[in-house]
Amino acid sequence: MAEKIIGKKKEKKEQEHAQITLKVSDLVTAVNKILNPGGEVFDWFAGYPDGKAAIEIRDGDVQIVNEKALMSCDTDGQHIYNLKVVGYDGKDGGVYCEGENTDAVIENAYITLEGDGRGVGGPDTGVSARKGATVTIKNAVINGYGRSRFCTTAETGSRLYVYDSVLWSHGQPWGEGYEPIAEPMATPPSSLLIEGNSRAHCTMTNSYSYFYDSKIICDGWGALSTEGAEGFLYLEANDCDIIATKRGYGAYADPDCHVYFNRCNFDVADMSIILAGKGDSHFSECVCQNGTYFALVHNVNGLPEEVGELEVKDSQISAGKEAVLVRSENADLRFTRCELSSDTGIILRTEENDDPARTLPSENPFGIDAAFEEMRLEGDILHEDAARDLRVTLTKTYLTGAIRGAHLSMDARSFWYADRDSEVTFTGDVFLNQIDAPLGVEIRAKGEKAGEYDLHSGGKLIVSE
Repeated sequence: MAEKIIGKKKEKKEQEHAQITLKVSDLVTAVNKILNPGGEVFDWFAGYPDGKAAIEIRDGDVQIVNEKALMSCDTDGQHIYNLKVVGYDGKDGGVYCEGENTDAVIENAYITLEGDGRGVGGPDTGVSARKGATVTIKNAVINGYGRSRFCTTAETGSRLYVYDSVLWSHGQPWGEGYEPIAEPMATPPSSLLIEGNSRAHCTMTNSYSYFYDSKIICDGWGALSTEGAEGFLYLEANDCDIIATKRGYGAYADPDCHVYFNRCNFDVADMSIILAGKGDSHFSECVCQNGTYFALVHNVNGLPEEVGELEVKDSQISAGKEAVLVRSENADLRFTRCELSSDTGIILRTEENDDPARTLPSENPFGIDAAFEEMRLEGDILHEDAARDLRVTLTKTYLTGAIRGAHLSMDARSFWYADRDSEVTFTGDVFLNQIDAPLGVEIRAKGEKAGEYDLHSGGKLIVSE
C-alpha cells in the first residue's frame, strides 16, 4: 500500500454575513467626497432631466412624446409593434416604461440612437423599465452610438424580458488618436482593467432582467452590467451570444447581484465576468473565449467580510492571461467538469490589489476557496496575496502544473503532477502515489510529519512540520 502523507488539520473559517446597506445615493455621496471634494455633487446615475423617449408608458398609459425620433409604429394597448426609432440627440430615447400598471410588449422594433447619453436608464435609453414596470422585448435591434448610450435598462423594482433580439452599444470613438473623456465616471474605473465608454445593458436596484436567444454586444466597457442592487438584483441569460469587440467585459456582478448564464457563448476582448464584493455568478454549459481573464474578482470600497462566489459547470473556457485573477478579495470558486485553459499557463492567481480604494481585510479573513471537480487541468495555481489563505480542493481531478503558496486537499481519486517547483500545505491526507514530479523539481510541503520522498518520475517531495 502506498505511503500516506498526513495533512495538517486546519479549521476553515466560516463565511460571515456581509450586510450591505449602501444606497445608490450613498455611493454617489461617497465617491464625490473622494473625486470632487467641496464641489457640486455629480450624480453619474442621473440621466438628462429633459430626455424624451419616442414613446412613454406610465402606469399603463401609452403616449407618443417625441415625434421627431419616431419613424413609425403600431399600437394595441401596451403592445408596441413594428416600431422604428431614429434619434440623433443624446436626449432622444426609444421606449420609456414606468409604474406597476405598466406591462408592455415591444415587438419587431428597430431603434437607433446617436449622441452622448448621460446616467443610467431613463427616457434617453433604447428601452428603459423603471418603478415596478414589466417590459417584454421581442425581435428587436437596438443600436446605441455615443458614450453612456444604453440599449436597455431595468431599475427600481422592474422586470425586463428580452427575446430574439440584438443589443449593440458602440459608444463614442476612443483610443489612439482620440481625446480621452474627462467627465468623471464616463469611463470604467481603472480597477476593472478595461476601457471604453458605454454599456449595452444595466440592471439596478431590486430589478430582474432575463435574456433569451439574443446577442448583447459592446465595443468597449461592458455588455451586461449590474450596479447598485440595494439588497437584491437578478440577471439571467439563456442561449445568448455575449460579445465585447474592442475592450470590455461580458458581464458584471456587483455586491448583492445574482447573475446566471445557461448555454451562452462569450467572445470578449477582456473578461467574461467581473465579480465585485459579495456578487455571485453562475455558468452552465457555456463557451467562453477571453482576451484577458475569464474572471476578475475584486472588492473596492466594500466590507472585509464580503465573499465573491463563482460557480462554473460543464463549460469550455480559454483565457489570454490567467483564467482567474483574484485581487485582494475573499472568494468561493467552484469548477465542475470544465475545460479550462490559459495562454500564460496560469489557471488561478491571487494578488494584492494596488488600487487605493481596495477593501482592507479583517484580522481573520475568510480567504479563498478554489474547488475543481471531475477535471483535467494544465496550468499553475499561484497564491500571492499574503493577507488571506488560498485553499485548493481537487476532487476526481488530474492537475499538471505548479502550486505555490496554497493549502491543498485531494481526494483519493485525484492526482497532481508538479512540472515545476512548488510549495503547499497539505490540509488533507494524501497518498504518495497521488503525487509526481520530473527530475530536478522539488515540492516543498507542510504536513503533520517531516520526511523526504523520491517520486516516480525523479522529483522530490520534501515535507516539513
